[in-house]
Amino acid sequence: MDFFFSWASLFSLGIYPLIRIYTSEFVVTNRRIIVKKGLFSHFSHEMNISSIEIVNVRQSILGRVFGYGSITIIGTGGTPELFHNITNPLQFRRNIMQVH
Repeated sequence: MDFFFSWASLFSLGIYPLIRIYTSEFVVTNRRIIVKKGLFSHFSHEMNISSIEIVNVRQSILGRVFGYGSITIIGTGGTPELFHNITNPLQFRRNIMQVH
């Protein structure tokens, strides 16, 4: 039985997702949520706690097993902000609700 692995497949299936997970920060303070992502290029997003109306969590079966998922935050403007591959998304939502 032959297996074919290329460097590109090893990077895209193994290393790249780990880099994305470990270089992302999701912080809940008493005033806002701060999201920072990226190793070389950075993405930063801040949202006031007082303007949050809905926090939805979505987890696949693998996400439940390995403890990751996606969060959608909907603010008073009605615009959904979607964040993928968050570690412990249910705990993140609980932290938002405790502060809110």
